[in-house]
Amino acid sequence: MSADEGAKITRKESALLGTLVEGTVLAVFRWGVIVDLNLSHVGLIDALYVDDGDVYEVGGLVTAYLTHFDEHMEKFWLRPPGQTPVSERLREKGF
Repeated sequence: MSADEGAKITRKESALLGTLVEGTVLAVFRWGVIVDLNLSHVGLIDALYVDDGDVYEVGGLVTAYLTHFDEHMEKFWLRPPGQTPVSERLREKGF
């Protein structure tokens, strides 16, 4: 893949955007949770969606909305059910 080409996803994966998916937690970091979705790329739950009471453990199952695919990061972005999208949170704060 050349430097100007981004990562691609399949039509099947594209059809999953906006839907609830299930995956297994691979790693937990301060900046987010990496999730195996059994797709071509892993998913990321950004730290902005992790609340103090949330518990994510390696090997645990998670369900989240597959919001979009970031070609630069080569990851699917995930939003847990009940969480307000980051863009709406920022808009509410005046950004």
